[in-house]
Order: sequence, then structure tokens, then C-alpha cells
Amino acid sequence: MPKGQSAVEWMAPSARTRRAQAAVEVLAYSAFFMLVFVAVVAVFFQQQSQGLTRAENAYAQEIAYGVADHIHTAFVAGPGFSQTIAIPNKLLGKPYKIALSYGNNPATRETGFVYVEWRGPSGNASFSAPTITTAYKPTTTSNNDTGFITLRNSTFIVVDSAYNQTLCMRNIMESGANWITIQPASNCP
Repeated sequence: MPKGQSAVEWMAPSARTRRAQAAVEVLAYSAFFMLVFVAVVAVFFQQQSQGLTRAENAYAQEIAYGVADHIHTAFVAGPGFSQTIAIPNKLLGKPYKIALSYGNNPATRETGFVYVEWRGPSGNASFSAPTITTAYKPTTTSNNDTGFITLRNSTFIVVDSAYNQTLCMRNIMESGANWITIQPASNCP
């Protein structure tokens, strides 16, 4: 061995080791780009979900305030007023219910509320709008939780949109007080 030369000589990489290194690099790049792709897709779906939630809330607001406006019209018009109301049967493709808070004494001058309830992307969702009165006379189709118009806990009149029916609201004078009746349009005079 010549002087200054080490006992182990450096060997040039073989074709096999060069291919193995290239394969490891390809896997590393693939993993990196796959991670970036998954992150972009996750952000995209989160944005879509937020957009859907906003759209559902906006449509529920439109329905709630629309029903509240119909109640206001019926209340202000006075006894003898009658109107039919078409309610959409789906809230952006999802079934929903309209719940009206009501009381048994029209002289109390309470503010009532209309709630639109549905199953949103994150679970149960609702939107509420104030009404001019809680003096409602429900005409139910059932006393349990099935039917077009039902009672819930003696404090809410619930209208199920899945039945795809039209509502009838009337202002009637009974026992010296104005009441708003809520009933299926098929029962409306």
C-alpha cells in the first residue's frame, strides 16, 4: 500500500444504490405532495360546510320571518280575516319543522316566537323570529309528534313541512278576544 492511502478504498456507487436512492426520493416527494393534497381537500370541504350552514340559516330566516309576517297580517287585519300560506316542504333538501310558541290568554300581550328547526351539518339547528302575539288556537291533526300540525308540551304548535301541505291562518273573535287559528288549508272555510 502506498504511503498516505487508507486501507479502505472508496467505492463508486453502483447502479443498484443509485436506483434505491431515486426510489426513496420519489416516495418522499409523493408523500409530501399527498400531504399537501389532503390539506387542500380538508380546507375545501370545511369551506363548503360553512357555506352550506350559512345558506341553511339564511333560508330558515326567510321562512321564519315569512310566517311571522303572515301572523302579523292576520292579527292586524282583525276578526274575519283568513289566508292560506304555502310553506316550502324542504329547507335546502332537508325536512324541517315550524314551531310557534303559544299561550292560552290573548290578553297577556306577550311576544311569541316562530322557530324553524332542522338537522344541520353540525347537528340540530334552529332559527327564531318574533311574532306579535301568542294568542293561537291550534287545530291539530295529532297530539303526538306525528302529523302535519301537532302540539309539543302544551307550549308549541308544530307544523311539519314533510307533509307538503298548505296552512290556513284565520283571525277569529272568541270570548271577547282575537285568536289566530292555525290549521290545514283543507279545513279552511
